[in-house]
Amino acid sequence: MKPLLDITDVSLSYHSLSGETPALSHISFQLMPGEFLAIVGPSGCGKSTLLNLICGLLRPEQGQILLDGTPVTSGDCRIGYMLQKDNLFEWRSIYKNVMLGLEINNKKTPENIAYVNHLLEQYDLAEFKSARPSQLSGGMRQRAALIRTLALKPDILLLDEPFSALDYQTRLEVREDICNILRSEKKTVILVTHDISEAIAMTDRVLILTSRPAKLLKTINIESRDTLSSQKYFDEIREVLK
Repeated sequence: MKPLLDITDVSLSYHSLSGETPALSHISFQLMPGEFLAIVGPSGCGKSTLLNLICGLLRPEQGQILLDGTPVTSGDCRIGYMLQKDNLFEWRSIYKNVMLGLEINNKKTPENIAYVNHLLEQYDLAEFKSARPSQLSGGMRQRAALIRTLALKPDILLLDEPFSALDYQTRLEVREDICNILRSEKKTVILVTHDISEAIAMTDRVLILTSRPAKLLKTINIESRDTLSSQKYFDEIREVLK
């Protein structure tokens, strides 16, 4: 099986009048179809920058990023991007919010509309189609944001700390919900998180980055999630991050 995402020797620096700020240095890794990958590292090390490169919002100064063998471009519908905030529009109903991507991309086909309705039914939001975002709990809003992202049927989904705005208890519940949805939909996912436990609980593999300019320091495969194994992975990742 060939990789869905192939990142080879990617480097990037930010440039301003005051000088150059290296952000990423010679990052290389592959992502297989259906794999769930986490990226962790010190705050400000360039994790979100890496996601912006993968989705085509930025272009690498060195190296290449291929999705299914072809370069990514800005606005590439093969890539879904879910940010820290749900960014639902209060003046639109939940149904109109989840349909937004299809509207913008002129993809409101009967097949895609049926798929969105299926997702709303499957994940307990169908009865709230006419509600406004402020009428939903934080967890329900995140599910709506995820459905909006899945509506375009992206090949790969990027999650940039999507649970960080939630309180701890809600975060645990929503994390499990969204993990189950993504597994059920057989999505290929990259999750950026500061939460080591979250990375272990949700993903198949964890990439650990150094401080800026970020380099790939270590890769850890999550082969078991029993209590002892999870603690071992947690201690190992925390030690590497030190």
